[in-house]
Amino acid sequence: MNRKFLFLIGFLMMVISTNAQTQRIDSTAVYLLSRTTETMQDIKSCSFTAVTTYDILTNNLGLVKHAIIDKVAIKFPEKMKVTSTGDKGNRALLYNGQSLNYYSYDNNTYATTTAPNSVIETIDDVSKKYGIEFSAADFFYPSFASDIQSSSEDLVFLGKTTIDGKECFHIAGRDKTKSFQFWIANDDLFLPLKMVIIYTDQKESPQFEAVYKDWVINADLPDTLFEFKAPPKATKTKFAPREKTK
Repeated sequence: MNRKFLFLIGFLMMVISTNAQTQRIDSTAVYLLSRTTETMQDIKSCSFTAVTTYDILTNNLGLVKHAIIDKVAIKFPEKMKVTSTGDKGNRALLYNGQSLNYYSYDNNTYATTTAPNSVIETIDDVSKKYGIEFSAADFFYPSFASDIQSSSEDLVFLGKTTIDGKECFHIAGRDKTKSFQFWIANDDLFLPLKMVIIYTDQKESPQFEAVYKDWVINADLPDTLFEFKAPPKATKTKFAPREKTK
């Protein structure tokens, strides 16, 4: 057989093998993330606490760690309240299906803006307009599991471990801009317990980490919880537009 032909066959086999290894998707990881998505789409209401840490790159100190604690209550499809404490101040966001209200406990100031007709649409809208991010928002999107699967270059199930005394499934993956890990509760609901993101496309690879705890599912949350009434002597301001990235 011609040596050039043998070389060509060998080269093609190497290319095929390399391409096959480009995307490594573990069916167990996909199954677990799909179960999480199914739970999130099925619940009528929930509350939880998110303890978040994130890195900010500074000129002199490199990456500096910051922290926020969010207490979240959601009543689907159109009510949400987030109370936050930490490095971004003490504040609250309340959405009642028609308007989104922001209140600063530190400054006794508030802002109000019209909002779309659902929690997910409101999260998208205020993120794009004002740069406001919501705890655990990714998990509530119907396409969460499929989006992770389609964009990942690697997605693997690493086995079982423990978070805050709870047994959970450990999943890791990466795409073109980041690596990520999820810890999913080993129970009937498959709720997320922890998430870590490392932004590998950014200088010094800053990290984001969130621990989700105190989950309460389908509690009877009163509508008044999501209504905002300005406190005495509070000053009305405006939402600040999101800064444009260069």
